[in-house]
Amino acid sequence: MIRPLRKKETVPEERDATIRRELMHLLAGRQLPVSVLSKEIRKSEKELYDHLDHLQRSGILVIIPAECGDCGYIFKHRARPRKPGKCPRCKGTRIEPPLFSIAAA
Repeated sequence: MIRPLRKKETVPEERDATIRRELMHLLAGRQLPVSVLSKEIRKSEKELYDHLDHLQRSGILVIIPAECGDCGYIFKHRARPRKPGKCPRCKGTRIEPPLFSIAAA
């Protein structure tokens, strides 16, 4: 008697690392904007900001502040990791995004 072929069970692909660990791995020794991180990890920027926020609160994340492309104003007192909307000095909207890195242990 010939048995019919069974469908192969599909097992969801396991992720070796969590998103935060992937972020830490990508940022080790480098300074990257969230747009590059989003492309590498294949998650939305909005979702990554939540994880970056958590890494910042735990003291692991180093933020290189955003800078105005028009007047050079540096947003050094900004606590949030998101890119600001406009410059308080010149009201320009050409803002270079903040860069992220991992603190050296």
